[in-house]
Amino acid sequence: MAENEERDVRAKKRRLQKYRKEWEREYSWVECVRGNDFKANCTVCRRVFTIGHGGVCDLKQHASGESHKRNERARRTQADQVLSKFLVRQASPEADLVTAAEVAHVYHTVKHSISYNSSDCALKLCQRTLNDSNIVKKMSCGRTKAEALVTDVLAPKAVEEVIKKLKMPQNPLPFSIQTDASNKGNRKMFPLAVQFFRADTGITHKLVDFVESADESANGILSTIQRSLENLGLSLDNVSAFSADNTNVNYGIHNSVYSKLKQCNANILRGNCHAHIVHNTVKHALDKLSIDIENIVLKVYSFFSISAKRRESLKDFCEFCDVEFHDILRHVVTRWLSLNPAVTRLLQNWIPLKSYLVSIGGDCPRHLRTLLRLAEDADEVKEDDPDIVEVYLLFCNNILSVFEAVVKKLESNDTTSVELYAIMLSFLRQLAKRRDDEFYGYLTRQKLQQLSPSDADVAREEFTAFLNTAISYIEKWFDFSQDNWLFHIQPLSLSSGSISYDDMVKVSERLHLIGRINMDALYDECVTANSVLEHLTKHEDWVSKGTAERWMAVLQQVEIPNILAVVSFVLSIPSSTGYVERVFSLMKNKWSDVRNRCSVELMKSELMITLNYELSCTDFYTAVVKDKQLLATARDQRKYKWKK
Repeated sequence: MAENEERDVRAKKRRLQKYRKEWEREYSWVECVRGNDFKANCTVCRRVFTIGHGGVCDLKQHASGESHKRNERARRTQADQVLSKFLVRQASPEADLVTAAEVAHVYHTVKHSISYNSSDCALKLCQRTLNDSNIVKKMSCGRTKAEALVTDVLAPKAVEEVIKKLKMPQNPLPFSIQTDASNKGNRKMFPLAVQFFRADTGITHKLVDFVESADESANGILSTIQRSLENLGLSLDNVSAFSADNTNVNYGIHNSVYSKLKQCNANILRGNCHAHIVHNTVKHALDKLSIDIENIVLKVYSFFSISAKRRESLKDFCEFCDVEFHDILRHVVTRWLSLNPAVTRLLQNWIPLKSYLVSIGGDCPRHLRTLLRLAEDADEVKEDDPDIVEVYLLFCNNILSVFEAVVKKLESNDTTSVELYAIMLSFLRQLAKRRDDEFYGYLTRQKLQQLSPSDADVAREEFTAFLNTAISYIEKWFDFSQDNWLFHIQPLSLSSGSISYDDMVKVSERLHLIGRINMDALYDECVTANSVLEHLTKHEDWVSKGTAERWMAVLQQVEIPNILAVVSFVLSIPSSTGYVERVFSLMKNKWSDVRNRCSVELMKSELMITLNYELSCTDFYTAVVKDKQLLATARDQRKYKWKK
């Protein structure tokens, strides 16, 4: 009897329905009960019920019950209230504000070179502390999203705005192309920048591409430029000049980037860097001095930079000599403006410096003792004693200030190609006048009188040789004849307060612009421009304005399209390669060892955003809120490449 009952129980269990995992696909609220396969748990009602007899029918019966429906409605209402605090509808004003805040936050991150992880951490901190801000609560800017906004939203927008200005309907603007090469480890980077002029904005510099290429040959650089312009939809026919460093690969006679560009566009001008010429002039002229000034600066800095104890000892000597201590500056041989400040610091510490080096005796490096021609005993070092090394340092400090002023003027944002000829001619005459007058600086002359006659004569001869070498080098690498096209564009500076028709004709003929303008209408426009200039030159601030600002004032008052065509062509030519040099300085700040995992595409995008957008972070947010297309692009999921 007992056996029959046990057999009936086993048969009954075989007939009962067990819980099935696939039910959860259709009924998301159901889950299994541990230890009992014949029951199910409802997560909405928080109730366990049997499914052994009816199986899925029991689930349907429970779902259709009034109690379950009521609990389901209550849960949805509660979930909606929670999610509404963090989610916004896609096409709502609130969504636009949230997206604009996210884009502006990323813009702030790039502009101030903040890492994406730290930026996201700061945002989460704000969300914790600013509980009353609904916009901040709904923002999300993790590293993946921030990088996507940078590479696929902001950077394309930054380039698109530049291209729109260059490709004006029926009247494309002339522009120059600037490039350079620099290493990031064992990788070679080539930025491509453009310069153009508009009557409303003046001279504009923008970065349009940033390419990695291992090919530094003329053909390799040319193909990089052509490929970039083709991708941007720009034509070489509208390029006014090619600007780069004064190297053979860029400006060689036969096989160079410039000569190959001339084959594509015969009217492209040579916009080489004149600041580079001035820098090389110093390097060549310093070789005429018997005392190696550059080596002295490098060796002294090297001696003190590796030891804090030596620096403190030098401070003690300065205090004893009643001289204010100044840190020894580093000189970088490839930097144009670092030598003269380093020489100045040596002169400021000169007496304590010599006393300290003499006092340490054998610990002073032999080559440094020889370079500085130090005395054997520290007691012999006196301020009034003749010191030929100091004389040479004083001469270099005086003459290098002239070179430094010229380089700063050439690299100034206000300097245009119109002033280049006058700047270089004034520099040449300044050097020639110093040579003819035998002027080497007031302090230099005072110290020369303390030297022996033979040493003073040798020093004067070498100083004159320095100036002669500098003059010869400048005359070799800069064309001061009237055949130079830079000579013919000087009247466009408006320094005389007027512009003549003959001058405009000479400029147009020399730059091959005759086919682009109406020469007859140009005469009437010159008459109109002079009438406007007659009133503008009476303003007090006219003299202080640069060439670009003067032309902006004229062109904004009267419509003179032919003169605008000539002026926009001339002012699109850069005066130096300073802009692309600044691109590399910015790249090194952003692409640091801490951020060594950045891709070239990300670095390219960050540089374009930083250089092409000039708005402050708050002004950028104001502009983004009004740009519906940018907001839609920022919300689009297609910005994530891994989702495409």
